Amino acid sequence: IRVSASRHEVDLHAKGTVVPAKEIVLQPELGGRVVWQSPELVAGGRFKVDQPILRIDARDYKLAVESFRSEVNRAKLETRIEKRRGEVAKREWDSFGEMVVTEELRALAQREPQLETAKLALKAAQSALKKAQLDLTRTTLRAPFNAMVVSEDVDTGQLINPQTPVARLVGTDEYHVQVAVPVASLRTVRPRSADSPGSETTVVQRVGQETIERRGEVIRQLPDLDPGGAMARILVRIENPIGKPRDLPLLLGSFVDVAIGAPPIEDAIRLPRVALRNGGSVYVMNDRNVLEIREVQIAWAEPDAVIISGGLQSNERVVTSRIPTPVPNMLLRTLEPESEASPEERSAPAAQVTP
Repeated sequence: IRVSASRHEVDLHAKGTVVPAKEIVLQPELGGRVVWQSPELVAGGRFKVDQPILRIDARDYKLAVESFRSEVNRAKLETRIEKRRGEVAKREWDSFGEMVVTEELRALAQREPQLETAKLALKAAQSALKKAQLDLTRTTLRAPFNAMVVSEDVDTGQLINPQTPVARLVGTDEYHVQVAVPVASLRTVRPRSADSPGSETTVVQRVGQETIERRGEVIRQLPDLDPGGAMARILVRIENPIGKPRDLPLLLGSFVDVAIGAPPIEDAIRLPRVALRNGGSVYVMNDRNVLEIREVQIAWAEPDAVIISGGLQSNERVVTSRIPTPVPNMLLRTLEPESEASPEERSAPAAQVTP
C-alpha cells in the first residue's frame, strides 16, 4: 500500500463497570406504623423527586401539633398580660417621684425581667410548634431525587423506627462508569475541570443481539489502581442512562466497552496491523523495488491498525503481504502494475507483494 500522512482522530478503548452515581438506603426520621406505601415501592419501581414513597400513622404527630399550638397561644397571651402589668408598674413607679435605687431594683419594680421571661417562653413554644410541624411532615417519606428502587424491606402495617431500612434507591439522572486504563495512557485522558469539559466518551453495552450506546464525559481520575491489575482508574459520567421509554436501559453492574476521545495526532500514517513486523518495524519497497526493513515509532495502537509518527514518509510503499524469508535489499515486485491512487485510496490495500 502507498501511504500518506494526515491528521487522525483517535480513541482510547477500554473496559468499564457501570455503577450508580447516587445510592442511598432510605430510612425514616421517626417511628410509627406504616399506613400506606406507593405501588412503585417494589424492586424496579421508579420515583420522581419529592414523590411520596410511604406514610406513617400521623395521628400522634397531629395531636402534638395541636398541643404545641395551644402552648404558643398561651405564651402569647401571657406576654400581652405581662406587658400590661409592666405598664401599670411603670406608672406607679413614676408616681413616687425620683428615688435613689439601683438599676436592677428599678427594672425589677417595673417587671422588666418578668416580661423578658414571658418572651423567652413564647420563643420556646414557637420552636416546639415548628418541631412538631416538621415531625408531621416527616411522616411522609419522599424520594430525595429521581430514583429507581433496587430493593425494599417494609410492608403496610409494619412498625418502623429511625433505624429501619425502608428501601435502597439509586439515582436515574446519571450513572458512573469506572474504567480501567493503562497508566501510560493517562496523559491522553482529560478529566473535567472548572475551566474545561472532560474527554468525550462513548459507552457501549451489548445485550444479546442489541447494542446500548450512551455518550459520557470523563469527570475525574480515581486515586488508586484497579485491584485486578496495575491499571489506573477513571470515572465517566453518563446522563440519562435509562434512555427513552422504548429504549433498553443501561444496566448497573454490567461490563461495558468505553471509547475515550483522545487528542488528534497530526502528520501521522495509519497502517493496518498486518503491516507491522515484530512489534516495531515495517517492510518498505523503495523506489529501486528492493526491501528495506524500517524501524518505526508507534504513536497509537488500535485493535486493527497502528498510527505511525516516525520512520515512514508520505508516498512510500509498505508491504502488507507475507515474505517467507525477508532479507534487506532483496528485490521485490508486484503481481500487478501499480496504478496511481487518489489520496483517499492510498491507505487501502493496493496490491499483493511477493519476494
